[in-house]
Amino acid sequence: MKKLFLLFLSLVAALGAVAEITVCDVSPNANGHFDCPYIKSGSIIWDHDNRTLTLNNAVVEYTSETPYDYVYPIRLTEDEATIIIQGECKLTTTGFVAIGFEGTNSKNVTIQGDGNLYLSSIMRGIYCKCTRLTIKDITLQTTKGINNGDAVLCALKFDNVQADINGVVERFGESITFQNCAITFPEDAYIEHEEYGYFIAQGDGNRATHIIISRNGGSSITGDVNNDSEVNIADVNAVIDVILGGNSNARADVNKDGEINIADVNAVIDIIFGGGPAPSNHEYVNLGLPSGTLWATTNVGANNPEDYGNYFSWGEAAPKEVYTWETYKWCNGSKSTMTKYCTNSAFGTVDGKTELDPADDAAYVNWGPSWRMPSLEQCLELCESCTWQWTARNGVDGYLITGPNGNTMFLPAAGDRYNSTHGDVGFGMYWSRDLYNDIYNTSYAAYNLYFYSQFKNGGNGNERYFGFSVRPVRAN
Repeated sequence: MKKLFLLFLSLVAALGAVAEITVCDVSPNANGHFDCPYIKSGSIIWDHDNRTLTLNNAVVEYTSETPYDYVYPIRLTEDEATIIIQGECKLTTTGFVAIGFEGTNSKNVTIQGDGNLYLSSIMRGIYCKCTRLTIKDITLQTTKGINNGDAVLCALKFDNVQADINGVVERFGESITFQNCAITFPEDAYIEHEEYGYFIAQGDGNRATHIIISRNGGSSITGDVNNDSEVNIADVNAVIDVILGGNSNARADVNKDGEINIADVNAVIDIIFGGGPAPSNHEYVNLGLPSGTLWATTNVGANNPEDYGNYFSWGEAAPKEVYTWETYKWCNGSKSTMTKYCTNSAFGTVDGKTELDPADDAAYVNWGPSWRMPSLEQCLELCESCTWQWTARNGVDGYLITGPNGNTMFLPAAGDRYNSTHGDVGFGMYWSRDLYNDIYNTSYAAYNLYFYSQFKNGGNGNERYFGFSVRPVRAN
């Protein structure tokens, strides 16, 4: 993935070396000013002696060559630095992962001042790999969230900040602290713990004044209602106690819908039988679909959007070596002997189930309770409401899908698995969670999203034993 460096600030370790600073391949002049074509107005000034970067009414704009570019408006490397925000400062880019500030391997980065900072991007607003990021006294608005990437951010701290976070705050390490803050979550905004996937807030417009999450000070495990670092029957009882006794326990709202009821009991049970939540540090994109569905940006088992990922038989949660009826979990060796998910006795034992249980959902089991395989309706909507452009990304053919709001995602034409063979590369087959439903009640098949360079179908049907890709959707 191409990396573009809008503003590159290199701060060396405190060993006497001279700091090297470049902005758009130029260095600051004698007064510390940068002359960069992407700085449309205002100024950005570097004070070497005080290790301070001052943005004064700075407007930085960059239009990426492709929707998948990484863009670093400000990058800090090594040691410590303070960024001072004065006046109205805006950093905007059209990159797929546009990063407002990135501190790589830094100890302490502080963003402060009496001004307003606006960050606009497709995926992320603040991306920090530093030991501690402190933001204080400014007004911050970002169209996306805050992510610490592959590193462990030991503490994130907001001090007296008006923060409008429309998106995701995710993947932090030991602790996260919000102190004396007025934070607004206008859409789905949450914190995902690097290990446990803990949700802190949903997008109901509520404002948080004091939120502390710490692995040492309390459990961050979704479903751990009684705070004993485990999810078991005791947590089911704890939710029931809240429902019957009217006790106050915010952790009992397991499904994060703003209410505590039987749905939360079921959510805990799902976690128990599904083996507990997997880390939820997976990105998604809001395409502006009528249903509000949020699609993941990678397949299950993939690290990048163009990676094929793993292949699953329908209703199975793990890849395997051989994909045949003989190896399929939910039959006795043939398509007429279904043992689960069957509506016609001609194809096996009828149970009337037409949608995968969470325990059989590859997205849920591998990524946690925040994710599901898409429904038939969601696959159809993706085809009908979006623009599909056949393209190649890093040598991989597939579709660039553009939603009604202009946001995009890439689906690789990953092929399938049949017997022990990987074939049909150049075609995309993605399972839905719904059993196929035709006039014959053909229970040995399930719906899938199917496409190639000149065709797409959100309601295709295929035999369940095939190994297809899975692209999850957000479950809440």
